[in-house]
Amino acid sequence: MYLIKYYLEAKMFLLLPEKYVKRTQLRRVRKAFEWAKENSIFYNQLYKKEGIFTLEIKSFDDIKNIPIVDKGLMKEYELDELLTKTNKDDLVAVRTSGTNGVPFDVYSSKKEHFTSYVRTFLSLHGYNPFQKFGLIGVFEQKERIEKQTFLYFLQQRLKLFRRKTFHVYTPHNELLQQLREQKINLLASSPSCLKALTDELERKNEFLPIKTIVVSGEKLTESAREGIKKYFGSRIINVFGCMELPSMAWTKPDGLISTYLPNSVFIEYVNPTEINGEIYGELVITNLINKTMPFVRYKVGDHVKLQDIYTKMGSIDGRAEDVLTLRNGKKIYMVLLYVFAKIDGISQYRFVQKKNKSIYMEVAKKDGVEQDTLSAKILTIWKKHFDDEPLYIEFKNDLPIISKSGKFKRLEVEK
Repeated sequence: MYLIKYYLEAKMFLLLPEKYVKRTQLRRVRKAFEWAKENSIFYNQLYKKEGIFTLEIKSFDDIKNIPIVDKGLMKEYELDELLTKTNKDDLVAVRTSGTNGVPFDVYSSKKEHFTSYVRTFLSLHGYNPFQKFGLIGVFEQKERIEKQTFLYFLQQRLKLFRRKTFHVYTPHNELLQQLREQKINLLASSPSCLKALTDELERKNEFLPIKTIVVSGEKLTESAREGIKKYFGSRIINVFGCMELPSMAWTKPDGLISTYLPNSVFIEYVNPTEINGEIYGELVITNLINKTMPFVRYKVGDHVKLQDIYTKMGSIDGRAEDVLTLRNGKKIYMVLLYVFAKIDGISQYRFVQKKNKSIYMEVAKKDGVEQDTLSAKILTIWKKHFDDEPLYIEFKNDLPIISKSGKFKRLEVEK
């Protein structure tokens, strides 16, 4: 019932007058602020230190008095100091790398977590819930969580919201063949993954019609957009989000302006800067959904083109991942390499392909971890998936941000 209520309210908020929506948002930001300071040790200590613990939020200008936080600051605290709940057994944890590449687990209740599914389905204009859609990615954790919820019942018994999953480690030619056989009309994946598939279609001089493709997880470059159009003939829906608020906003098919739900997030832009002749601001969000792990005035790290239209976001200058090319011609995109984030002992990691095509993994290890032991773990996983390709490991004290967007890139190809 909670998700149905959330869905109906989300639709209503997009239709209501701006004045009413803003008044409701102000009230919910105030509640988020008060909940965080009373139930999270992190916010309690921060607000007392900044002298705003007794702040009364009566206007949008009052919100600007709340200090902006980011992942770096939150990681200085223990998990129990961030959460508002002591029992973590029934919570959902998802991992984000974010701006500096240091893993960060975001927690939410199951009902809070599944609001992202509602937002995703709202983005799919004209989607038929009885129609099976395709997903290319790493999905084991997603399916494990779903099996514990009512969504699994809907999928299995009523055949609603069914998903055909395709693993990212499937060879590209086999993956394309599976998509043909399954007659997928709605496909979701990352831009870098789709780039690898369009490269394969270009090599074979083939065309694979897919009505709608939903991209997320990375910046959609113009070259990737053109490839999807040329080799899939798809209309493209670009979904933007972060682990702190998945599926935050989305474009209309083939659009550039994104819509967000004002019942889910309060959005601000700070530190305006010029990018390619346009004015962008750093995105700051207050999550109005997650009470388990509050994010109040949280700086995401992406730059968004400023818009005057309420509930709309301009183009987003986020992180665009490169693609590695192995000696056998196989393309490796970032989603294939997330498996290394599961290795205990790694603080940060990044893959770099040198101009001579050799592949290096740069690693910052945690204190007390032996290099030889960590190297053995890394090479075991690498050989399991990419046995014919050598990998060179370089240990570093830390991995600085090097991408022009100001966000950490886990995969870099030297030009």
